[in-house]
Amino acid sequence: MTLPAWWTIDPTEPFVLGPRTFPGRIWTASGCFGYGLAVHDLANGDGRTPYTGLGAVVTKTVTPAPRTGNPMPRLVELPTGAINSIGLENVGFEAFLAETLPALEALGVPVVASLAATRPEEFGTMVARLAQSAAGFRHWHGVELNLSCPNVAEGGHDFGARPETVAACVAAARSHLPDRALLAKLTPNTADIVGLARAAAGAGADAIAAINTVVGLDVDLRTGRPILPRRFGGYSGPGVLPIALAKVDQIVREAGVPVVGVGGIATAEDALKFFALGAVAVQVGTAQMRDPFAAGDLAAALRPRRG
Repeated sequence: MTLPAWWTIDPTEPFVLGPRTFPGRIWTASGCFGYGLAVHDLANGDGRTPYTGLGAVVTKTVTPAPRTGNPMPRLVELPTGAINSIGLENVGFEAFLAETLPALEALGVPVVASLAATRPEEFGTMVARLAQSAAGFRHWHGVELNLSCPNVAEGGHDFGARPETVAACVAAARSHLPDRALLAKLTPNTADIVGLARAAAGAGADAIAAINTVVGLDVDLRTGRPILPRRFGGYSGPGVLPIALAKVDQIVREAGVPVVGVGGIATAEDALKFFALGAVAVQVGTAQMRDPFAAGDLAAALRPRRG
């Protein structure tokens, strides 16, 4: 593609976010690239790996205890994206600290750890342990608090829909994270995302990640019942792009806090729209599940041609 004249940033160059310098502005979104370990041995025709050009891999969300996730089916493809009800299946916090994060560090993968809990104090406990365990890690850049997953019965999307709860979660984590970036990932399933963003920033968040999935439902016409066993799921992919752009625009203009844009990004053009609205970085989600090189290809496409 031909890059617009106003775009002069190389997204593969380092930039500062909070107390941390990230190696780039194109990230993978939580839940869409696993823990960032599965594709380290892949390479395309020109020698690039799925990590080439990435500023961060946001890990699959980790909870205090392991989770087996929701009943199958958990993921259904739609013409304009996908709807999922994974249920935060994960190895659990202890295994993440003991095995996953050290493996990522050994591979040199730039990491943002995604954490979820059901009470603010749990976030504080988890971040304190993480900061102690990974204090010497060079490639762990920060934490993204998942305050908005709509697929967990305990907590659910209402958990992060109240400004006071968002502020309490961020404050609990911030006190243990002096030298790494802290992001709050917010739900779009609210009438006032700006209020949530202000609450997160006021409690110490360095940036907002917006948006998480939109609550959705699809019906199996063979049975006349919802396709997902839990009825509702998180809708993602190209269909949510306009919603994500609108929410990011609101936060940038009205909350005045850095935003990492997420939602429906599949092409360089999609990412540029977020940057045009003031996002400091972007995350590639559903597209990354289809193609592990999606985010890296996007980063390469957005590098200005100089000389």
